[in-house]
Amino acid sequence: MWKKYFEKNLKRKPREQLVRAFSFCSKKENALDLGAGTLIESKFLIKKGFKNVVAVDNAPEVKKFVKNFDNKKLVCKNISFQEYDYPKNTFDLINSQFSLYLYGKKGFNAFIKKIKNSLKPEGIFVAQFLGVKDSWNGNLKSATPKASYVFHTKKQTLDLLSGLKILEFIEEDEDGKTILGVKKHWHIFYFIAQNK
Repeated sequence: MWKKYFEKNLKRKPREQLVRAFSFCSKKENALDLGAGTLIESKFLIKKGFKNVVAVDNAPEVKKFVKNFDNKKLVCKNISFQEYDYPKNTFDLINSQFSLYLYGKKGFNAFIKKIKNSLKPEGIFVAQFLGVKDSWNGNLKSATPKASYVFHTKKQTLDLLSGLKILEFIEEDEDGKTILGVKKHWHIFYFIAQNK
């Protein structure tokens, strides 16, 4: 499944949400890209001037993308979100495109707290949470095999972002397709938030 997903993603542009989030960055020292996949967003951040980008993704295919992008500004950690240590007060930007929900329910709130603590003052956090009305909620047979996703209400999402300044918040609640062409109902909370 992931192999096909990565193949479909190879030629796309960086996600527009990240491009918008980048415009809020006052400093460009360190960035963290969670669920980095094909490294499209990591490459974008390096191209835009970040001195150090840490890409975290546990899919074995990521090693191939790293080999094809030899850049000393990129450090790739081929590990799960749970295994990464989230150093405090380190990142000017933390990006996670369509991957936070893969963490699963257990310990998710503590995971988001670690992310927030890893931000420097004025650091940017850009990502999405899946909403409770998403068709994968209760029907994960159509998603990743053996997945344990986490879903949130709008209130729960905003509670998780407490302590951060919300710069952009968009709720999507509509029918669509996955990148692999499978029909589904999307319920997504897109956000760009800034550490105070």
